[in-house]
Amino acid sequence: MAATEDVDVIIIGGGPAGLSAALIAGRARRRVVVIDRGSPRHAVSAGVHNFLTQDGTPPAELRRIAWAQMAAYPNVTQHRATVTGLRREDERWIADCGEAVTVRGRAVLLAMGVQDALPDWPGFSEKWGASVHLCPYCHGWELQDQPLATTGHGEDIAHFGPTLHQWSKDIVVIAGDEPLSPETVATLERLEIRIHPAAVVALEGPGQTLTALRLSDGSRLGRTGLFIKTHQRQVPLVRDLGLEMSPLPHNADGLVVVDSYQRTSAPMMWAAGDLTTPFHQVLHAAAAGSTAGAMINAALSGVL
Repeated sequence: MAATEDVDVIIIGGGPAGLSAALIAGRARRRVVVIDRGSPRHAVSAGVHNFLTQDGTPPAELRRIAWAQMAAYPNVTQHRATVTGLRREDERWIADCGEAVTVRGRAVLLAMGVQDALPDWPGFSEKWGASVHLCPYCHGWELQDQPLATTGHGEDIAHFGPTLHQWSKDIVVIAGDEPLSPETVATLERLEIRIHPAAVVALEGPGQTLTALRLSDGSRLGRTGLFIKTHQRQVPLVRDLGLEMSPLPHNADGLVVVDSYQRTSAPMMWAAGDLTTPFHQVLHAAAAGSTAGAMINAALSGVL
């Protein structure tokens, strides 16, 4: 039978948003538990970028440093587990973690990110996070001046291709089966960005190295870097909560709606990180988590 633990704050997700919230709430002397299964979305990345003082730090090392510093606050603990259910009873949130533990908290923060709908192309999994990426701001520098390609969903290319132009002048847009607007085509042509109407079907190259794309028309395009625009979904736990959501074309479930304090539509529930914004940057998530941690403490103190 699962043991029951009572805390002030339950944080679901141990990434930058969750850990930043844990730090600020912990320093406010709140009893905090971080529930995290230890499989972050950015684990495939060689390093975190655009995070001042931490540029290039591997994601696992960033977490190790965070928990090493958190050791100064014994009121902040961690459970390596998956939350299988979340419900509200008697003005408390109850997080079920299977047979491991049941945690009761006065407040809860959702910080578990989103799920990427990644393609099943042969060769993709080996190259994902090494020569194939989502974000040029995170990985464009490492692929600068190389032959690059980008593919996505229709008019995503209207900004993705031109954005990549800052890192390389040798870019091919793989348009797939979705027609591009005349305005998008004109923009790409003005920047001398080539357009290929086929779709990607496989990636070639040894291990993590990309050497070419195989396309649906039978052609082969030599490239050493690929940036893709994928769809996302909220994790099942979030989908089941019935929270207010805002529509987003690239997320089948939309984004969790939060106010300027990171509060959701549910009582004593906050959310921070990728599940609330299309701007998926580690520093942005950490900042939102810090706001949430402070506002949770304010609410528990009766001033919010």
